[in-house]
Amino acid sequence: MSTAWAENSELSVIDVTDASYWQDPHSILREARRRHPMAVASTGEPVVLRYADLERLASEPLVESNALAFIERYVESGPLVDWWRLMLTNLNGPGHTRLRGLVSRAFTPRTVDAQRNHIRTMTRELVMRRADHGEMDILQDLAHELPIRLICEILGVPPEHHADFSRWSTQLGQALSSVMTPEIREAGERAATNLSGDVLDLLRQRRRAPRDDLLSALIRTSDEMDDRFSDQDLLVLVINLIFGGHDSSRSMLTVAIALLLQNPDQLQRLIEKPSLAQSAGEEVLRCEPIVPVLSRECSKDLVVADITLPAGQPFFLSILAANRDPEVFANPDLFDISRSGPRSFSFGWGVHHCLGAALARAEIQEVIPTFFAMFREVDLMIETPRWVPFANLRRIESLPVRFDLA
Repeated sequence: MSTAWAENSELSVIDVTDASYWQDPHSILREARRRHPMAVASTGEPVVLRYADLERLASEPLVESNALAFIERYVESGPLVDWWRLMLTNLNGPGHTRLRGLVSRAFTPRTVDAQRNHIRTMTRELVMRRADHGEMDILQDLAHELPIRLICEILGVPPEHHADFSRWSTQLGQALSSVMTPEIREAGERAATNLSGDVLDLLRQRRRAPRDDLLSALIRTSDEMDDRFSDQDLLVLVINLIFGGHDSSRSMLTVAIALLLQNPDQLQRLIEKPSLAQSAGEEVLRCEPIVPVLSRECSKDLVVADITLPAGQPFFLSILAANRDPEVFANPDLFDISRSGPRSFSFGWGVHHCLGAALARAEIQEVIPTFFAMFREVDLMIETPRWVPFANLRRIESLPVRFDLA
């Protein structure tokens, strides 16, 4: 017999309003999962914790993606809400499939693989900018700069626009938070307006004068299809690529280097065997996924672990919890760069699998070995990196290191 989630006393409450939770969510989620396959967020949503349940729900036709509550909890209308509604994570059905289909035809694996040498070159260039100092902040000096420059170059955004796109993407990321201040809202709304306006201008320019870039390829591919895409459709795709290609990758690269510096035995294995970069990247994302939860709702009542999820009621799929489910991963809290086995949920699953997963994987696989091969020694300048609290995309505040070049 199923019960309503709000009536089940076995469910732990995950207090996402407690700043300390964000520094060590794993211990809290571990205990919650031990008690029951589901929990409840302090903001009222049910939280699904078990890998098997996420796997089922991620491919369940009755379940749709809807993360509008992240913004609409604080802002009912305006540029910030309009921007967030454009994100593919809030689109479902044929419209979502149609947009993803265009990108898959223009943003191919060959396009990504062609960037690998450039990623290595940029990594060395950004490190060498700090060579005379012998110190750098991985977040600001490497992880922030590389992804935005890379995605802008692939798209064909002129270099003089890179700084603006970087700032706007950062401000939009800050607006995706469990805490919204008037300053964050104002900056986010300006960023949403400015980014959309500049992208539309670039699309119109490429329609008049195509170039050898992804913007032109998207337009060309769209024009070759029976169901042509408007500039507004293309705007949706480009904003998704810019935001996902910058904010998520910036966090991913910072976390990867932090985890390896905190686990010197695993770092030494990578240095001795750079071919482990692929499995190391997957293990980073399993242990510390950048997207902590996926927001979903069902069109009809569903029963999960004897709990009824009512139709229309938002609920969360906890990637953090599922990625460390001991029923699936042996020694799940152990960081092991040679780990093999089931894939994690860090890039999502099914129809909402991350659009930029291939590019993100290329970045982490090339940046990690290239970065560490440059040094005789590199050390953290802080004892423990601090996670930004209340962020819906997990990120570290800063990662200062001291190094000695090889």
